[in-house]
Amino acid sequence: MLLLMKINLGFALVTALVMGAFLRRVALNALNQESTYRRSLAQKSKRAAMDNDYMMAVLKAFCQA
Repeated sequence: MLLLMKINLGFALVTALVMGAFLRRVALNALNQESTYRRSLAQKSKRAAMDNDYMMAVLKAFCQA
């Protein structure tokens, strides 16, 4: 029983890491699609985190592509 729990926890950790990588890739693709703010990805990411209007612009650009 204990071994089975360890295997399940290990699988859950791997799944969480894979999903995190997938979501990170989607976010980077969304930032690359947005072209009104010509800055680096790091600057776009920081601006999207602080400015809800810019976040909506990023999401709209990503959904239209």
